[in-house]
Amino acid sequence: MKVIPPIQITDAMLTSSTAAEPGAGEVAWISGTTYAVGDVRIRTETHRKYQRLIAGAGTTAPELDTINWLDIGPTNRWAMFDTLRNSATELASPLTVSVTPGKRINALALMGVVADEATITMTVGGVTKYTHTENLTLRRTLTWTDYFFGEFGNRPSLVLFDLPPYVGAVITATLTASAGTVECGAMVLGRSVYLGSAEYNATSDALNFSTITRDAFGNTTLVPRRTVPKTNQTLWCEKSAVNTLRDVRSVLNAVPAVWSGLDDKNADGYFEALLILGVYKEFSISLDYPQNARVNLQLEEI
Repeated sequence: MKVIPPIQITDAMLTSSTAAEPGAGEVAWISGTTYAVGDVRIRTETHRKYQRLIAGAGTTAPELDTINWLDIGPTNRWAMFDTLRNSATELASPLTVSVTPGKRINALALMGVVADEATITMTVGGVTKYTHTENLTLRRTLTWTDYFFGEFGNRPSLVLFDLPPYVGAVITATLTASAGTVECGAMVLGRSVYLGSAEYNATSDALNFSTITRDAFGNTTLVPRRTVPKTNQTLWCEKSAVNTLRDVRSVLNAVPAVWSGLDDKNADGYFEALLILGVYKEFSISLDYPQNARVNLQLEEI
């Protein structure tokens, strides 16, 4: 199992993006303008969207005026870099984003993807050092009927752990689709950490926030809400790796990261079930054995 502690993408790191800011449907806030309750405006300085809570005008920027404005999330351009919310960058195909991390990275994850194909390239000084193209179209064929008549979908994730760790590298991700828009819920870059080998008894579960209520006559009212994936896994690592894991546990306390139970085996049937962009709820290290440690890991998606 590997984890990617994410680096925070700043304005200086985002070299280019085909997603504009303001994007379609986004309007910038203007000082002194009168706004109605519910109006949404963006601030390119913070790359955030704000909703008006009280009708009126003002000269204080929305990020500083929490009485009148509510932060409702990132702009479309920056949604794919916000790991604290369940948001996505959406754009008519293609979506091309270039990032200059300014430090060595060896791993990249694309999560919440809706696209037919993804291409990742790394250039250093204008010279291509790495390129990877992945077909994301998918059709699950469990029967002959599925084979002949099943609908095509897409794989929602791509994780790569083999990027060469160059300083000054420019990482470019391009998502394409034959029709419609493409989406990217998260683009995470960082240096991966090997946590250990996962046992076969891993479980995939979910937190269901939907509500089911019945009145006095037994009639049902269903309110569908989000289901949050979670996993429970047991890992084994060598004694020499324990302090590294303890450091990771400290760094990722309440910090979302990409946890991949099957590393980069993107085509494995269990891959998506054991891939989480989220936080750990339990990260206990058992020292019962003289040469190896057992790790109990419980993860929840953000």
